[in-house]
Amino acid sequence: MPWYIFAVATPTFYSLSNFIDKFLLEKKIKNPILMTAISGIASSFIGVLIGLVTGFKNIGINQTILIIFAGILLIFYLLPYFEALKIEDASRIVPLFQFIPVFTLILSSVFLKETLTNRQIIGLVLVVVSGILLSVKKIEGGILKPRKSLWFMLLASLMYGAVGILFRLVVKDVDFWTALSYEYMGIGVGGAMLFLLPGIRKRFKKDIKPIKDSSGVIILNNGLAIVAQVSESYAISLVAVPLVNIIGSIQPLITLVEGILLTLWFPHLIKEDIRKLVVIHKLISILLIFIGLYLVYF
Repeated sequence: MPWYIFAVATPTFYSLSNFIDKFLLEKKIKNPILMTAISGIASSFIGVLIGLVTGFKNIGINQTILIIFAGILLIFYLLPYFEALKIEDASRIVPLFQFIPVFTLILSSVFLKETLTNRQIIGLVLVVVSGILLSVKKIEGGILKPRKSLWFMLLASLMYGAVGILFRLVVKDVDFWTALSYEYMGIGVGGAMLFLLPGIRKRFKKDIKPIKDSSGVIILNNGLAIVAQVSESYAISLVAVPLVNIIGSIQPLITLVEGILLTLWFPHLIKEDIRKLVVIHKLISILLIFIGLYLVYF
């Protein structure tokens, strides 16, 4: 199959996963910390499975600490993401993940000594401005004010960007599958850390029935995320990374379309604001973000 089929599959499956996240938070597991802890524990099994298949290797204490910390960040970034998803439409939240390349490039220039071109700087500025435009709301007196979700997504994007930097630091000296195995086990460590909180353990016992009832949906959600990640990795193995990244940046548009269709067909499950002016506002912001990312990657 052509590489672009896999490249398009990545944002498509991730978008579906975003809506399932929204459904679970609104209808089933309403505590974001509990939702994050469950995701962390579930992901740890993937790390163990990869290790069993590829063989566990000693990568040294420093590398182990870095990659485990990357895994912890990779689960903790879900906390602000879920908080944002609780209060806003998925189609307004997902585009804000495009702040990730902004933070990644900034962190790369600081820690990896990679230089930014003028074109990339212009693209990053356009992404930031577009993200703010997408997140503003009008209050009394016609004053524009950023939505609370913007600050949650800035934190989530910063944490996710840091994960990429840490992974690149480790994978320079460690093979990909070994690094990935340790990272996913780090995710499990993060989930276990959340379960150490007395309130989370108490909430888990209280919500055990809806969690069991939603186990099929949770498994489906994790499966979609894994398929998306594997599709992205396979596409990257076939063509240049920027080509895959630029196609991946259409995820906000896919999410917007999926949000409209889900609201029209299944309003009892997902209900987004699909008023004409709101959709146009989202569409313009998404287009500007895409242009900004094109300047960054090419």
